[in-house]
Amino acid sequence: MEDKIQPQVEKYSHIENSKKQNRLKAFNAFLLVIIVLLAVALVIFTTLLTTITVDGKSMFPTLVDGDRLILLKRGYKLERGDLIVFNRQGRNNVKRIIGLEGDVIKFDKENMVWIINDEPYVEEYVEGGYSDNYFISSPSQLFDEGVTIGPGQLFVLGDNRNISDGKVSIDSHIYGALDEATIIGKVIKIY
Repeated sequence: MEDKIQPQVEKYSHIENSKKQNRLKAFNAFLLVIIVLLAVALVIFTTLLTTITVDGKSMFPTLVDGDRLILLKRGYKLERGDLIVFNRQGRNNVKRIIGLEGDVIKFDKENMVWIINDEPYVEEYVEGGYSDNYFISSPSQLFDEGVTIGPGQLFVLGDNRNISDGKVSIDSHIYGALDEATIIGKVIKIY
């Protein structure tokens, strides 16, 4: 019998190692990109955004207990109709901006409508009208000559003007204009 000669197979280990090294480099680059993206998201979230959970009925039907809000903490422009979160007497509150700096705000009891700069302000988000005791604690000038919103201030109201149990939203119709410095952020998303 003849001895069969086996062909000699050369191994190129440097080629296999090179492939492994390339895969490892690609994985490391991918991992680095993920870490950088997570770090950027963390910085953005902690400096520009925050979340808050709604607790209360003052913004019904727009917001209900348990709704989560994403707030933009800086770089926003405030406009009439915006929802904001602010801190008043150690408690976070969410309300709607009705009046801006320089506006003259009053309430027309006969027509049950807010008047802003001599124009009726339509609020489609208000349901159920106003409770009988809504204006009990309001200053009389709110119905007469109106209130002028000062520099760096806003007039804010809860959307629920007819809260049951004899309660009313504690907002600018009771305590007057709100200082913008108390704002935590502008609501940009409800979920």
